[in-house]
Amino acid sequence: MAKLGAELGQPITQASDLAADERWQLVQRVAASPTFARSSRLPDLLLYLCERSLQGQELLLTEQRIAAEVFERTRSFDPTADTIVRSHMLRLRQKLEAYFKEEGAKEPLRILIPRGGYVPTFAPVGVPVAAAAAASPVVEPVSAETGKIAQLETSRRRMRAATAVLLVICLGLLATLLVGSGRERFAEISPAQRGRAALWSSMFPGPSPTLLIAADSGLVLLHGLTGKNSTLGEYMARNFDRELAGTNLPRNTVLDIAGRRYTSFVDLELFDRLTHLPQARTGRYSIRYARDVHANDLKSANVVLSGSQDANPWIELFEPQMNFVLHDDLEKGERGFLDRAPQNGEPAYYRSMQYEYGVLAYLPNLSGSGHALLIEGTSVAGTEAISDFLFEDSDFEPFLEKIMRKDGRLPHFEILLRSRNLDGSAAHSEIVAYRTY
Repeated sequence: MAKLGAELGQPITQASDLAADERWQLVQRVAASPTFARSSRLPDLLLYLCERSLQGQELLLTEQRIAAEVFERTRSFDPTADTIVRSHMLRLRQKLEAYFKEEGAKEPLRILIPRGGYVPTFAPVGVPVAAAAAASPVVEPVSAETGKIAQLETSRRRMRAATAVLLVICLGLLATLLVGSGRERFAEISPAQRGRAALWSSMFPGPSPTLLIAADSGLVLLHGLTGKNSTLGEYMARNFDRELAGTNLPRNTVLDIAGRRYTSFVDLELFDRLTHLPQARTGRYSIRYARDVHANDLKSANVVLSGSQDANPWIELFEPQMNFVLHDDLEKGERGFLDRAPQNGEPAYYRSMQYEYGVLAYLPNLSGSGHALLIEGTSVAGTEAISDFLFEDSDFEPFLEKIMRKDGRLPHFEILLRSRNLDGSAAHSEIVAYRTY
């Protein structure tokens, strides 16, 4: 019979006591749940953290030790160059939240891991999160809030300060990625992942450069304020007159917002994962902000484009060769993907409502001399789902094996993915439709 002990925080010293403990049984249920089933590392990370915590070994839960014992990093592990622990902790917290909202909604306990720490806590349902996590050290995350457009003029000073903080954070994360590019600490791909290895070898071929292009979130803020989108030509010319026409918004303030160099954490995390691939070992890649790219860059290099077309307008150049194309009507509040040539009963339009959609497209670059990888979601959650699918999902490797040619090369392809959006984070993803070329 499961037992909990006198207190939730009571340490366990015997293996038999651990097996009988209600908290450990909960941990095992969560790790084996469908929410965690598609990730190869998150269940191991959860089990490791909770076992050490339940055994009273919280002081051993350091980034260095977790990297060594869960992710098989060496003693030379440098957390400033390799963010694998922090990026997986972010996804672990998101998956725990998703589990207790869906599959585990009726669980009597919940598992919490405060931000900034690695020590799990267990709390009965109904106990406020702040009270449950009080025993664990927490590093408060930096946040920024923006008001409604009616308050823009009065809150500009606050917004500028927040912008400066966010910019420092983004630049710091990008610097971390660039510093880490020359190090020898990369996540190895197992021989069983032949399809992924073929994909990454084509995207990071060594002598040829690879361009990683981050989305322009300042542009997304502009679209949100005007209720309209802009074209690639307008974006390149920084001419938003058409988009601003007919609005009563203070022009200078809105353009100031559009000019801010924001990008999403999902993009940064994606690029961190990409640059730690063994195929990226040569360091022949460059991280660019969408605003700093030129059309010729997309002809001479392999490219990775992250974000939807309204956040990364360069995707527009690839849409003529795509079957699944983002359709965005801000005035009607509609967003989804068009299926230009439906097959086998497929709908002509996949509208984002209870589901988020995303397209993973592996296409020729604009000159046909290289490759382009497009990671486009209907939201940040949709883009995050594609990132998880690329690196962790157990369905991706069988798909690649299925379409792989006899010579071991991959054809170009598009995959339409569907996932649930749980408070801005992606849950399970599944392949809805695909095309090969």
